[in-house]
Amino acid sequence: MHRHRCTPATSLTMCAVALSALLFAGHSRAQFAGDIALPEEFGEAQRVTLAAQAFLDSLTAEQRNTASLPLDSENRGNWSNLPNGIVQRSGLRTGDLGEAQRIALHHLLRSAMSSQGYLKVAGVIHMDEILGNTYADPPENLMNIDVGGFGRGPVEPSGDMPVIFGANHYYVSLFGEPAIDGEWAFLLTGHHLAVSFTVAQGRVGFTPLFMGSQPLVVRRGVEAGWSPLYHESIRGFDLMESLTAEQQQTALISEERVFDVLTGPGRRDGVPSFEGLKASDMSPEQQLLLRLLVMEFVGNAGYEGARAQLQAIDDSGWDELWFAWRGPVGDPEDLFYYRVHGERLILELAWEARNHIHAIVRDPLNDYGEDWLGIHYVENHPDVTALMEALQEQVEQGEASAP
Repeated sequence: MHRHRCTPATSLTMCAVALSALLFAGHSRAQFAGDIALPEEFGEAQRVTLAAQAFLDSLTAEQRNTASLPLDSENRGNWSNLPNGIVQRSGLRTGDLGEAQRIALHHLLRSAMSSQGYLKVAGVIHMDEILGNTYADPPENLMNIDVGGFGRGPVEPSGDMPVIFGANHYYVSLFGEPAIDGEWAFLLTGHHLAVSFTVAQGRVGFTPLFMGSQPLVVRRGVEAGWSPLYHESIRGFDLMESLTAEQQQTALISEERVFDVLTGPGRRDGVPSFEGLKASDMSPEQQLLLRLLVMEFVGNAGYEGARAQLQAIDDSGWDELWFAWRGPVGDPEDLFYYRVHGERLILELAWEARNHIHAIVRDPLNDYGEDWLGIHYVENHPDVTALMEALQEQVEQGEASAP
């Protein structure tokens, strides 16, 4: 067995990387490789199914009718990260839930996700509450304050847009009848969020999973410094910074920035080919940083969902992953974009504006559990730029108004 020894001549960074590599390798093999199964009564499929049943039981007949749809419903693919008022959503609105029903919904989320994933989702929703409060009474205008940053992206709403922010404006749907050994799914979606889980014969899938944050970091008041998605951004930045100048040139596919992830709603085929730097051309330390980046996204799922996804990546080959970068290099708060892409994984992060990011993780072969279910879902989403231009025209003509 090869032993790593930290000596005075060894840098602290190299020691930390070597130790982390050993810990990560053991952690991956022992806990996520698929050779250890949880007892059925502690399994995620059972827990999330029981939580879904409890949530449905908490609803009135009318609410249950609104929230329940067939498993093959086209609404599984009809989610959006845009604010309410710009797009209309189906499902049961969180603002129409009582306290006991909200508690049951949160229990459903906790049952499906890891602690980090659940707290990120709760943080995204809370950030939208902050954004809504700021939007309702901005000190100057929405985009010149700390929540939005210092410059407007191409689809940023102006203060006159009929947009609605806040924790009351998320929508939950359940597809099929929740059963432990059956096939069913649920979706929670709203501004900057789409949580899509699939349960199929005891297996749990979690893609696509979209999260965004505006602000990324709260800069005022008692919550100053609070940030739900900081690590999504910094993990990718760390990997890019670890590359040599030659490797960075390979990873950098364009110096021009993009304003959004390329495989967002309605664009699941937005990246048809692999680009950038291949993982097999990275050093062991860089490959570790790549794994930590992947874990930041995949680790938002619960144990069994994350284990299954990591096993799929393992089967297709970690060396077959590609890392791509667009935009400026060298500043962790600049408007950059990155992507990790492989046969069983695509994850992206884009800075849409200052203090405003979007992130998504997909499984190109099993989004929505399609491979398990034998159902193909079509994502329908309007062209964002055209939609914003049409809404702006309505505002100018007095046909639409802010809430």
